[in-house]
Amino acid sequence: MAESGDVTLAALSVAFLFGILGLFVFFGIKARAISEEEEEQAKQAAQPRRRNALDRMQRGAARAGDEGEGGAEEAAQGAQAAKRTNPAKEAKKQEKRAQKQAEQEAQQQKLEKASEKAVKYSERQREREAERLRREEEDEKAREEKQKQEKEEMDKWKETFSVEKEGEDDGTLGEGVVEQFVDYVKLRKVVNLEDLAAEFRMRTVHAIKRLEELEKMGRLSGIFDDRGKYIYITLEEMASVASWLKKKGRINRADLVAGCNKLIRLNPTEEDQAKLDAEVLRVDESLEPGEGEDAAV
Repeated sequence: MAESGDVTLAALSVAFLFGILGLFVFFGIKARAISEEEEEQAKQAAQPRRRNALDRMQRGAARAGDEGEGGAEEAAQGAQAAKRTNPAKEAKKQEKRAQKQAEQEAQQQKLEKASEKAVKYSERQREREAERLRREEEDEKAREEKQKQEKEEMDKWKETFSVEKEGEDDGTLGEGVVEQFVDYVKLRKVVNLEDLAAEFRMRTVHAIKRLEELEKMGRLSGIFDDRGKYIYITLEEMASVASWLKKKGRINRADLVAGCNKLIRLNPTEEDQAKLDAEVLRVDESLEPGEGEDAAV
């Protein structure tokens, strides 16, 4: 009986021991499972952060790679371009650029010179215009002065051109006396100084003085000969004589006289002679009544 009780007790002890071991195993497995679960949760929580960091690292590496590739690519392109560049072509390009720049500078210089020429031309035109106006003003003043002087001389000449009758002055002639005096000389071409003085009732010396004054005024032109005559010479005749002398050069007095006789007309023209004949006829007609009266008396 005692031996079966020991066996039972031993069996119970073994069973109890296995039960405790089982509990330890159970709790160990459960604790391990919990620990693994916690580790898994921790891993899952840490995984997004690692993924974000990894993404950032990858993007940074990608950018660095792109930049490195870009720089390398540019360097490669530069090297390739340097390899492709031909020194002769580059020199030709530089020559063309220099030539183009030189042409532009030359064109700019031309424009500047043209502008300077235009300015100088404009200044010369203004100076010429000012000079022209100044000359015109001087000519106008000279013409007015000459006209004034001629008028003064004419007035003075008219005042001194008096009628001498029986050795006494009888006042001045009318306003037309100057024209009559000039026409008398021009129509006859050659006038005797005494006849001229008698025609206008003045002394011969006064007639000579009046002719000289008219020559100064430009109303008459001619020469006095040694026979007491005045030869009226037109401007055209004077020009002909001057041209003839220029062609002939030095000549003697006889040749000069012969040449002047050919070039200078000494007789009135047909028209002038007709006027002289008409004048003589009017004088004769004016004298006929007086002569008739004298005959009747």
